[in-house]
Amino acid sequence: MEVKVKFLRFLIIFLLILLPCFAVSGQAITLTIEDAVQRAMDQSINLKRGAIDLAQAGYSASRLWSEIFPGFSLNVGFNFLPGTPLLTDPGFTYRDEALAYSINLGLSLSLNPSIASSMRRIELAYRSQLLSYEQAMRQLEIQVIKNFLSLINSREQIAFMNENYELATQNLNQDRIAWQNGMLNELAWLNSQLSVQTARYNLSMARGAYQIALEDFLALLGMDTGTDIILEGNIEIIPVIYDPDELIGMYLHRRPDIIAQQQTIERLELTRNINTLSSRSPGLNLSAQWRGGPGSGGLSAPFTDNISGTVTLSIPVDSWIPGTRQNQNLRAADAELEKANLDLQNTRTRAIAQIRSLVLNLANTLESLEIARQRMEIARRTLQATEIGFRNGTVQYRVLEEARRDLADATQRLLTGEFSYQSMLLDLAAALNVDWRTLTRR
Repeated sequence: MEVKVKFLRFLIIFLLILLPCFAVSGQAITLTIEDAVQRAMDQSINLKRGAIDLAQAGYSASRLWSEIFPGFSLNVGFNFLPGTPLLTDPGFTYRDEALAYSINLGLSLSLNPSIASSMRRIELAYRSQLLSYEQAMRQLEIQVIKNFLSLINSREQIAFMNENYELATQNLNQDRIAWQNGMLNELAWLNSQLSVQTARYNLSMARGAYQIALEDFLALLGMDTGTDIILEGNIEIIPVIYDPDELIGMYLHRRPDIIAQQQTIERLELTRNINTLSSRSPGLNLSAQWRGGPGSGGLSAPFTDNISGTVTLSIPVDSWIPGTRQNQNLRAADAELEKANLDLQNTRTRAIAQIRSLVLNLANTLESLEIARQRMEIARRTLQATEIGFRNGTVQYRVLEEARRDLADATQRLLTGEFSYQSMLLDLAAALNVDWRTLTRR
């Protein structure tokens, strides 16, 4: 009996110690837009891989001297089996007096006018990698914010559906009493039950979709499934009309796709210069070699050495002859460069069209939101008047249901329109390659 009492006392103390831990773990985590973006960037595998590539490209760009660094070679050899017959006369004889060793130290340096272009191409590779990394960060930020706003929008829709369900349940309870007292016919009673089940179905579907979207959002942020989070923050819808020409003039040159295409053109130009200079310009090769080893007489012979150096000037000829493979390669490089310039023109044209389209859609959506707000207010007042008429017996149940559906549709359209406006604002910020807060401050 005493053992059981001690065990129960130990169990109670153990639970009291663990209770604060469970209480802390069950607390909800409050997330703002900035917090969500930072969490997503901290755990993004793609960004981590991009950071590795960026660091490697930066390492090469900071050591351009490696392009002109000479090549060194060191060879040490030992002749452990001097030449001797094996099957022919006078037969195999191991001649230890012919053993020898050798030491060779060489240096070579190749110079060509294309070295400068090679260095610039390495720097360009780093800038291209940096642009890709920044663009990946921007795209991840836009994705996280869109998911954040979508969850807030869905939460507001669920709250409205929950109100409809509770209201339909209250009406059902009132109609049940009226039906039991014979003051409500069978059809009205069935319609009241149908309204409750319809509201319940819509609420259940919305909650299920919200839960799925929430789990995807938690996975994007690297958080455990089932974590209770509170989303705080939103993008305020400010009635601002943007001037597309002004935005194009200010931000078009900052678009990543245009910068990337310009870098492609620069890379092709450098590659063409490298190929042209390598295949048409003279190349200078400097080499020096030092050799050391015993003289004739084996290992016991005195050490001797010698040094030699050569300068070689090579003048390519093939690329100057029309129709040769080298000449065709140079012509192909010119063609690729010409196509890249055409692609740049096409990219600018599509970028301008995209910016104009987004600005126009934002203006249209802003106007539609104002209409949607007025429509929702009218639908709300209509429903209030219809409910009063239904209680007084002057309005049929069908009219009441239509008024409820009108209010639900108006609310749904308003919430959807607000999210569409916020989403297009983020798309416009991405199209201009600016922070979305810049547009909301205009």
